[in-house]
Amino acid sequence: MRTLSASTVAAVTGTARRQWGSLRQGQIVDAAVRLARTEGVAALTIRRLADEVGASRMALYRHVPSKDALLDLVANAVAERLAVPDVSVDSPWQDRLRQLAHAMRRELRALPDLAQLIMARGNHSPGGLHLAEAILATLTTADLDDAATARFYLVYVDLVLGRAHRELRGDPTSPSRNEALLAGAEHRPDAPRLRALAPRLRSADPDEVFETELDMFVAAVEHAAQTCESSSDNI
Repeated sequence: MRTLSASTVAAVTGTARRQWGSLRQGQIVDAAVRLARTEGVAALTIRRLADEVGASRMALYRHVPSKDALLDLVANAVAERLAVPDVSVDSPWQDRLRQLAHAMRRELRALPDLAQLIMARGNHSPGGLHLAEAILATLTTADLDDAATARFYLVYVDLVLGRAHRELRGDPTSPSRNEALLAGAEHRPDAPRLRALAPRLRSADPDEVFETELDMFVAAVEHAAQTCESSSDNI
């Protein structure tokens, strides 16, 4: 019985295989991020990714021992990209925090299953560390003391990750979520403010809600920075 060559098999099956040793981990991660964006994290199986990069599953296992390891690499790649600011480091810290928050929300909304994963497991990869450092470095330039810097770092992460997670899993600020409440207020004399504001609440924009949350966060940091400065002046 005649044995088909690798090139013949590739021609018949429509899949070209890489030469042994030509696959790099960076290529696997790039393909995994593309797949996660277009088909969701659930599509990130070793078999599916092997087909995507044109390699055998055994070749992938040399670089990625498990799906959990693959998901960690994807989270790392996303965080590394976010840790490099799109605005100048000389820009006001308020602008840098806003830009980073919008970028984080955008990435997490594009990768909904990854947002759920990070909420459940955290991101302790090098990229996660670099992203945390970028947030802390920006907060430090606001002239906060250490206690306030740590506190506002946690609030910032909670705000951004929480907002993205809620938008993907059930946002309490969405018009559809509040429709039953608003409908119930239409004929009740004890809900005049809900009736008056119903058109505004029904047209609520999640981007505006997020922007308002950021406004409140920045204002709180500014106030805390002034308090820290006053305290240091009195020492």
